[in-house]
Amino acid sequence: MKKLAAILSVLILLSCEDDVNVDLNEADPVLAFDAWIYGKAEKQTINITRTNTYFDGSNPEGITGASVLVVDEDGTVFPFNEESPGVYSWLPASAKDSFGTVGKTYFLDVQIDGKQYGSVSRMGRVPEIDSITWRFEEGSFGLDDFYVAEFWSRDFEGQGDAYWIKSWVNGTYLNKPTEINVSFDGAFSPGGNADGLTFIQPIRDGINPIEFDENDEFVPPFTAPGEDSVFVEISSITPEAWFFWNQVIIQTDRPGSFGELFAPSLANVESNIQAEDDEKVVGFFCVSAVKSLGRKFTEDAIREVPE
Repeated sequence: MKKLAAILSVLILLSCEDDVNVDLNEADPVLAFDAWIYGKAEKQTINITRTNTYFDGSNPEGITGASVLVVDEDGTVFPFNEESPGVYSWLPASAKDSFGTVGKTYFLDVQIDGKQYGSVSRMGRVPEIDSITWRFEEGSFGLDDFYVAEFWSRDFEGQGDAYWIKSWVNGTYLNKPTEINVSFDGAFSPGGNADGLTFIQPIRDGINPIEFDENDEFVPPFTAPGEDSVFVEISSITPEAWFFWNQVIIQTDRPGSFGELFAPSLANVESNIQAEDDEKVVGFFCVSAVKSLGRKFTEDAIREVPE
């Protein structure tokens, strides 16, 4: 009887739906830097904005009038000119002039209202993408048969190489928190034995979209050869950038519901950009070499998997 009474008490408590109003302190806005630079023969952009408070859904304020430079270790200056409020861009002198050189170190130098902000990044090496293939997966648990796309590339020998693998399916960039795909020495994290080998399968498979229908059922990425296409881009990143993206995943891929009770607390991800007076800023600066490859899903793109 006592057990039944206890259960009924819990059910009554769970059925309460009173609103609880919590007063939150207004956080001071901070500068946000989006300074990811790629070794491509095309316009490169650095965005500088000021953050909004948590419940403010308006677009963040773009910072105007800043001096934005990237300087390499030899003193070569790459000026980023203001294109629109908060948007600063560099244009190559010709269609053959890509940004940067693998192995060189680059310095970010930003002046805003007489205050200096800076950072440093080294452009790491990046391997070629040999091919993109699809493999057949037999359906289970009510799913129909489907196909999974894979990219094939080999990590360099020598530990310390980090990568950010981005993918586009039918021209759409996969940018969900669950679709952020980063690798260290071809595997998940530093300190392992995967150096100099083909990227491990979970990383290779990370180029597929992760979709769920209205019933929260998994939607297979590819069902048959046809008009689908995949484009993959590997960018070299610094170990610090690898850590940054892992923290972004933790902060954005939230479990929700009761799972939040055991999840890491929400917090700004650590920035590698410093202010001269230790002012708090957010964002990241990284200079990356890039390799890419695209392929259409045709019959000859299907890879036979040994049984």
